[in-house]
Formats: sequence, structure tokens, C-alpha cells
Amino acid sequence: MFSSLRFRLWLTYLLIAGIVVGIAGIVMVIYLIRNPSADRRELQRLRVISDLLENRGANFFQALDNDSIESAQKAVERVDRQLGVRAAVFSANGDLLADSRLGLAADLPTWNYLSSLNTTSFRDSSRRQWLFVVTAVESGDYLFLALPRIRYPIWTVVRDEILPPFGRGVLLALILSLIMAIWISEWVSAPLKRMAAAAMDISVQQFSKVELEGPREIKELAKAYNEMGERVQAYQRSQQDFVANVSHDLKTPLTSIQGFAQAIMDGTAEGPDASKQAAAIIYDEAGRMHRMVLDLLELARYDSGMAKLEISEVDVKNLLLEVVEEFEPVASKLQVNLNYESDAAEIIPVSASTERSLDGSTPGKPVMIIADADRLKQVFSNLIENALKFTPAGGNVQVGILLKERWVEIRVVDSGPGLPPEEVERVFERFYQLDKSRTGGSQRGVGLGLAIAREIVQAHGGSIFVENKPAVSSASQEIDQSNSAVIGCEFIVRLPLTYPERKDSSNPKGANPTSSTGFMGRS
Repeated sequence: MFSSLRFRLWLTYLLIAGIVVGIAGIVMVIYLIRNPSADRRELQRLRVISDLLENRGANFFQALDNDSIESAQKAVERVDRQLGVRAAVFSANGDLLADSRLGLAADLPTWNYLSSLNTTSFRDSSRRQWLFVVTAVESGDYLFLALPRIRYPIWTVVRDEILPPFGRGVLLALILSLIMAIWISEWVSAPLKRMAAAAMDISVQQFSKVELEGPREIKELAKAYNEMGERVQAYQRSQQDFVANVSHDLKTPLTSIQGFAQAIMDGTAEGPDASKQAAAIIYDEAGRMHRMVLDLLELARYDSGMAKLEISEVDVKNLLLEVVEEFEPVASKLQVNLNYESDAAEIIPVSASTERSLDGSTPGKPVMIIADADRLKQVFSNLIENALKFTPAGGNVQVGILLKERWVEIRVVDSGPGLPPEEVERVFERFYQLDKSRTGGSQRGVGLGLAIAREIVQAHGGSIFVENKPAVSSASQEIDQSNSAVIGCEFIVRLPLTYPERKDSSNPKGANPTSSTGFMGRS
């Protein structure tokens, strides 16, 4: 019970309410002790007597108007006997003219002291405390009325002044505090309970997002939970794809290797040609497994932050043209038109776009960035290879560069079958393959190329994404509306654009020779 968040919230609000009520009660007790209701009643009595003397005591004020001090003394003594209050008269100059208890009580303070007080009480020469009021008369003198202050025990003050009204207020405050505590605790704890239930569902692979509700901190926690759940779900899908794809891609070459090795051992593969064919198949299948292991190791290095980037100044335009030129024979063999787009969006055939000047540079202004040239070449090669693989004969693959403020975008557009909309977000997941619409036949990979490409791009501070695009006519660069069912894919690599101060620098100032990436699911 005491470990429950709801109970702790209840207890917290009740304690706060109790502390507030307690402080208010202490302040009220101190106030009543220093200014009890009895004092207020005595002061009210003095004011009533002063008003009575002013309204009906004509003979009394007439005696004060006389110059005779003796008549003034008799007048204040008569007031004291009849009304039971100490009366005194001060002149306009502050001299004490008469005191009804002169010689019977301690002397009064001087008029200068009384007139400087901001309260309605004073202490006489024997330290006794009095309550007083002062009234000015027509003659310019001052009538002074005083009563001794009565001391009350604290318990009497609390019992008579505080307990009846304050006890009802405390009870009402505690009830309202309890109601508010229950409501607020439910408001805070309900989203947490739903997140706890959703977290339990993740363990059985039933992820569901939680609504962003409750206080701001709870909303931030729910948002972080949803992001974490999406990453966990992506990781679970990656594991499932790993089991499905890697087991198949390992089983197939292992079966071939075992079969042909057994044939060599049994003498089934007799003759030089048969042995050579068996050895070639074993070599090819082992090479395929070796490449897959290397890809897995590279991804592991990115995950662990151990991947190193050989940073230098790179002309990304020149690098892209080199990759396009390398894939020209592949494109010709597949009967696919591979084109390069210049900055002016003019489509240039590969043979023309890769023409170089005498010093080996490419035409046009270079586009310089700080990057690892080999890793970027790996990314571009993977994208162009995929585009050629999934583009039918007679189709187009367009490669180009576009400058946008501080970024450079490398675009690879094909006119293949495209991607199902629900699968666009998954193409960069590890071991994910889109067999339903992009079967690769004998060229089928293990689904690691795009995952590695994303890790490389993110290590450079960039991003990579894919979009379904309408087919583009290679002649007019306009969307082909004649066949709306024909769509293609556009892969976009966005890298930070840097204009270095020095050229031909292998390690520019401020460049970091190493870099690492985070979790595979980030975007």
C-alpha cells in the first residue's frame, strides 16, 4: 500500500493541506494572543464612552474648557467613578493637566510618547499594559481614556476564539483536499498504469502506442515510450527477418558446399572438368557467405561505435560520376538507360557526363564535402545497383545532384515496380527483403545493403530516405501520365555541404577522423 504511487499522492496532498492548515492556525493563535477579542471589546467600550462624553457630556467638556486645573481633575475623577475608566487631560502643549488615578496608579507616559505610538496600547511606569483612545476637544486639549489590559490564558483563547470556527474549516479543507488528491492521483497514475500494461504487452510482442495524456512530464514519458516501442518492434522484426533470411541464405550455400564436397570425396565428381566445376561452386558459395559475414561485422562496428571514417575533402560530384561510369557496362547488359542529371537538371548520357578534362577533373564546379570517399562510394554503388536490378529492360535510372542551402542531395530514381506504401518505412531495416514486388532471382541478397548505407550516411551527419515517384520520361523530364500504374522509386541521400578553406587537404582542420552511429532504428 505504501509503495503505491496513488497512495503516496494522497498522503502528499493531505500532508500539504495539514501543514497549510497548521501554519494558518499558528498564525491565528499568535494574532489572537496579541490581539484577543477581549481587547477589541475594551477598545470599543472606550470609543463608545468617548462618543458619549462628546455628545451628551456638555458639563464635562465645559469643565475642561475652564482654565481651572482643579475643575478638570474633578471632571475626570467623576468619569472614572461612574464609568470605570481612567481619564486624563493633556494640554495642546502635551502637559498633563488632570489624571483620574493620579497617585493611585503608576504614572502615565509623556504625551510625546503616547502620540508617537502606532498602536492602541502602552505600558506605564510600572510596566503594566493599558488600552487607550484619545479624543480632541474644542479647547485644543486632548481627552485620554484608558483601561488596563486583561491577560487571558492561551487555552482559553484557543477554546473560545479558534476551535469552533477553525475546527469546521479544517474539516472542510481536509475533505476537499482528499477529493482533490484522489482526482489528481488518478489523473497522474492512470497514464502510468496504461504504460505499464503496454510495456507488459511488448514482452509478448504485442506493441501498442499509448495516448499522450496527463501532465506534461507524463506526456513526454509516453512519447519516449512510444519511440522506444517502435524501436523494439523494429528490432523484433529484424530478428524475425534474420532468422528467416539468414537461415535460408546460410543453409543454401552450406548445402551446395556439403554436396559438392561429398561428391569430390566419394569420387562422384570424376574428371578434371567435374572437379573444377565442383570447386568453383564451392568457392562461389563460400565467397557469398564470406560477404554476408563481412556485412554483419560492418554493421556490428557501427552499432558498437567502432567504425572509423577516413575523413578528407571529397568532390561528391566527381565521386558520383565515377560510380555511374563503373555501372555503365552493367546497365548496357541489362538494357537499362543510366543517365546523370547535371545541376541544371539537364539529362546527360553516361558517356558524355563522364568526359574529363586533360587534368582529370570533371566539367563544372566541384561540390566539396568532408567525408569518407570509400564509404560514400559504397552507398552510391548500392543504390545504383539496386535501381538497375529492379528496373525492367528499356527502363530508366537517373542519378543526379541537387544543392539545397547547406545540404547536397544525391538522388537515384528508377522506373521499376516501386514499393508498396506500407513497406516504404521498412526498406532500411536489416535483413528485410521485399520479395512480393522485387524478387531478385539469382541476384537476391540478404537485405543488408540499404541498412549499411543508412549507417554510413548517418555517420556523416546526413540522412537517407525513399519515396515512390511517378515514372519520368527521359526525353522531357516530365511525369508520364500515359500509364499511371507505372511508378518508380527515388532514393535521396542528404549530406551536409562544406566549403573547405584549403584545397588538397587530406585532413582539414576540425575534421574528426573517426565517427560512430547509434541504434539502427533512428531516422
